[in-house]
Amino acid sequence: MIAYLLAVNGCLVVCYGFYKVFLERETFFVLNRISLIGLAVLSFCLPGISANEHLSASIALDSVVQVGTLPRALPLWANQMSSWLERIYLAGVLLRISWLAIKLLYVKNTLRRPVRNLAFSFFTYKAIDPNIDDFSVIDYHEDVHIRQWHSLDILFFELVTIIAWFNPVVYLYQVSIKRVHEFLADRATARYIGDYHRYAQLLLKRAMSGSPHLTSSFTDKHLLKQRIFMLSKNSSPRISLLKYSLLIPVLLCTTSFSILISRTTGPAASSMESGNRAPAFPSSFNGFRQYLSHKISESAVFRAHHDQGKVLVSFVVDTDGSVVMPRVLASPDEALGQEAIAIIKQSPQWSPGYQNGQPVRVQYQIELGYQARIAN
Repeated sequence: MIAYLLAVNGCLVVCYGFYKVFLERETFFVLNRISLIGLAVLSFCLPGISANEHLSASIALDSVVQVGTLPRALPLWANQMSSWLERIYLAGVLLRISWLAIKLLYVKNTLRRPVRNLAFSFFTYKAIDPNIDDFSVIDYHEDVHIRQWHSLDILFFELVTIIAWFNPVVYLYQVSIKRVHEFLADRATARYIGDYHRYAQLLLKRAMSGSPHLTSSFTDKHLLKQRIFMLSKNSSPRISLLKYSLLIPVLLCTTSFSILISRTTGPAASSMESGNRAPAFPSSFNGFRQYLSHKISESAVFRAHHDQGKVLVSFVVDTDGSVVMPRVLASPDEALGQEAIAIIKQSPQWSPGYQNGQPVRVQYQIELGYQARIAN
């Protein structure tokens, strides 16, 4: 899960950077809305696809673990750190969920008791002061938010911030989607009244009130400058639509990035989060390979029978790290089998494997064989 979250947040950063640089200033507001939501969704989906290859990396009790799928062993401090990181992450998730619940309750109470000079909408609900000036224009503006389901987008990005609360970029997604919502509603309302200049003056007049954070508000003064600028800005030329085709290489890059993160951290992260750890040779598993290679190169038996094939042996790393139960599964010659058993028995002590924090016995299968050099 740690590898997945790292990949997701990396994708979120890359995708938002693309939106900020290439798309934010365009007046294709509908496409910008789709892009923001789509990029966020794909940021969660792409790492999940690439991480599937690591689902079989966990250690099963007394099971045969093939060499190619062995997770990397982790020191004790790494497991302890991962446990603390997991607790901190879950605490942040709970805080974000609590904060969302508080905001929803605030919206509910505000809808029941509308505030003077306040105007906002949330899903199909509106709260507009009936004595407010230009009531019909503001009412139409909030109707646009309701018809286009802007509150659904806001709630979606609230869920994104719950999952990726530690990533500051997710809060920029929230700001950008609200900005796009207001641009869409402003353009529709300005066309409705038929006077862009009058509508801009109305925005200036009404930008002195506040509104609940989760809602679509007519009176959000923080977006005032951008809203007026976009109202007066000429529509983007059609050629600018080509920028959206750049989404394809961006998605390819983010997919490659998520695969890289999964490959470099996936098995280790899986071991950390589940409390599982593979048995560890004193240096590394590659060190065990080097040990076998050295022993085979010194073996007169393997040199004499190098052209007869390889020996398939199994052995168990016990709960105390000792190598026990070496057994020949397949051998072209009895002498080769006996020599392979002798080499395995001479292996140094390992660090034991763990499952759910408890030491377990783990079995391995590996082929031993001597490869003679071919003289030129």
